[in-house]
Amino acid sequence: MRERITYLDVARGLAILLVIFYHVPLYIRICHPDAGDLLLSHIHAGTYILPFFMPVFFVISGYFTKTSMDYWQFLWGDVKHLLLVGLLLTFINVLIQSIGLWNSGAVGWFLHSLLSIHFLDIIFSNWFVAAIFFARQIYYGIDRLSQYLSRERNGLYWCVELIMLTFIAIAGILIEPHAPHNSQWFYCQGFVFALFIAFGKLLRSYPVSKWWMLGGGGIYVLLMMVAHMLGWSTLEYGMINTSFTVAHWPFYMLLALSGSVLLIGIAQLINHLAPLEFVGRHSLIFYIPQGGILYVTGTLLGKLFLPDSSIHVWLYILIMWGVTLLGLSAISWIQEGWQYAYSNFWSHK
Repeated sequence: MRERITYLDVARGLAILLVIFYHVPLYIRICHPDAGDLLLSHIHAGTYILPFFMPVFFVISGYFTKTSMDYWQFLWGDVKHLLLVGLLLTFINVLIQSIGLWNSGAVGWFLHSLLSIHFLDIIFSNWFVAAIFFARQIYYGIDRLSQYLSRERNGLYWCVELIMLTFIAIAGILIEPHAPHNSQWFYCQGFVFALFIAFGKLLRSYPVSKWWMLGGGGIYVLLMMVAHMLGWSTLEYGMINTSFTVAHWPFYMLLALSGSVLLIGIAQLINHLAPLEFVGRHSLIFYIPQGGILYVTGTLLGKLFLPDSSIHVWLYILIMWGVTLLGLSAISWIQEGWQYAYSNFWSHK
């Protein structure tokens, strides 16, 4: 069983809340395109948190990544905990939309796709699951190779590993625009984010205090101030996509890593807060089915009133955010209760 470190659960919980809060205005715009102009300021505000709220999950994953085990054991662990869980949660996401919007065809489409040769499209349509899965496989190979080349000499090992991961990240960025659509997450996201996993392992090998973390995270605040003073769009640095280039990469890495450090430093300062720990423990549950709940809530809410003023927009955001958190918490409680009952059943056998 994976060890629990409370402040890292808190960090994941904070990050997921930021993710959902950022997504709410985007889903309002999907459900109500006429409200687009009213949402511009809210979407723009989200760019202040966009560069780090997903990379921090890769950093934390690196903190717990162990490459000492056999690769097939490592691979099977990731298949179980990422791909299969991701597939189940994607089904729940489709089910939420089907029931909420009375769309009976959606579940049929999912089951038909699941039984066809295109079922991998369902798993990898969720960029986060695909990226973290591939990043971990890439990191495993590079880490084992680095250990072999350095002959366990620690300083040389880290130099070899970081240099190789840097070249792989750059190669991924260069190849990604030319890759088939369904492979883009592998070529770009997985290649680049393997470096974040290495950074997480560095934090475990060389732990620093929360005050150093907060101080290092101050670089993020400074970079964001400079970016906005110069009129740079941090939206370009918030997500790796076909417009992402090698020229963007150094600034993106500084933003993503310093922002991740800042969030983990804040989590260390909080250290223990049960609601945030709960959300952090169920990161995938809070991440994957959120789209279904946001879409259903935004659509049904439009039958009561529309976001046609700034007050209505804020009300929409708060209602959608609250309903989504309650719905995802309910799914998480059910999952935790089932897991508890299952473990008790087998402990009495």
